[in-house]
Amino acid sequence: MRTSPDVVVVGAGAVGCAIAFHLADAGAGVVLVEREAIASGASTHATGFLSLAATDFQSEPYFLLGLEGFRATRAIVPRLVELTGIDLLYQLRPGLRLALDEEEERFIRDHLAWQERHIAVRWIDGDEVRAIEPRLSPEVRGAAYEAEAAQLDSARYTLALATAAERRGAALLLRRVLGLVREGDRATAVEHQSGRVACGAVVLALGPWAPVAAPWLGMPIPVRPLKGERLQLRLDGPPLPALVSSPKRGSLISRRDGFLSVGSTAGRVLEDTEPYLLDEVAADHLDVRPTEAARDELLGRALEVIPVAAEARLVLHLAGVRPLSPDRWPLVGRVPAWQNVYLATGHGHRGIHLAAITGQIVADLVLRGTTDVPVALDRLAPGRFLHRPVRFTAAPHLADD
Repeated sequence: MRTSPDVVVVGAGAVGCAIAFHLADAGAGVVLVEREAIASGASTHATGFLSLAATDFQSEPYFLLGLEGFRATRAIVPRLVELTGIDLLYQLRPGLRLALDEEEERFIRDHLAWQERHIAVRWIDGDEVRAIEPRLSPEVRGAAYEAEAAQLDSARYTLALATAAERRGAALLLRRVLGLVREGDRATAVEHQSGRVACGAVVLALGPWAPVAAPWLGMPIPVRPLKGERLQLRLDGPPLPALVSSPKRGSLISRRDGFLSVGSTAGRVLEDTEPYLLDEVAADHLDVRPTEAARDELLGRALEVIPVAAEARLVLHLAGVRPLSPDRWPLVGRVPAWQNVYLATGHGHRGIHLAAITGQIVADLVLRGTTDVPVALDRLAPGRFLHRPVRFTAAPHLADD
């Protein structure tokens, strides 16, 4: 019988829960520590849209990590349903990446030139788009047609990951973490508000609150909170037959529960994210209140794409914050100067898309010191900004090289 867990995972968002599941599934003793509740942060407010043509995987190396994330999510969904019985509202449909103006068309076509080497995607004209969905705007010039895209309910997905981790032996502890107990270059325990948990390794999956851990680690964590808001509408008529998005207008997705998801602010390329990028602040002071301005913006964007949305009823307005790194790549891997502390944050808009593959990578690194996932670990390394300037660029599509 273990007297202490092999690994303590701090943070029960989608990324932390996926890490806990993969570790527990591999036989490790795991304690998942969360100060509030499972999926209490960005993982509840995310759209849950998994697309390779319609995301901010704007460089080919990052795109390939996204491809691994898509495959990993498709593989894990049936396992989670089997272990937990939770309906994830998962759907696999074609994707339409719409161009409503010349800039969007040029942007989409430029990326198709290399995306089509890896996935089944092609350009179709406006008439072909409206043959698929006649309610779409006559302003649509064309679209990237993606044979397979997916969407699920992000809160249910996160809960299923946590529940599956528990079914595989992990324990959940609801406590606020205060720091690490260090001996030499190793963490021997995680200190929380009512005691400590001894451990063999620690994974910090704190999302936008990751900078709180900087004093524990003795190094800066270059993550800033990116606020995003989205709507859920009730629109009469059949669901959209494809998962729809636009570089400037975000996504419109008919969910399996009947809602039309519209969003999100700061969830688009070809836009300035600066208005949504919050200052790094104390963990209890992130502004996650929905705003009237965002509601009006989102409704206006929906009308541009599908004019009949004017007849829809607003049911829910959600807001949350995501962890954004300066170069849009996540910070995943062992922390410099520590032998057994790992970081997993900075996924930006792609936390749900990359949760399953991040869980696999981190579990591999903790248990084996390497991973078979085909990714350049130096691109993910948490210490990659220690000796270079940190600058958060305003335009996501310009951030990757």
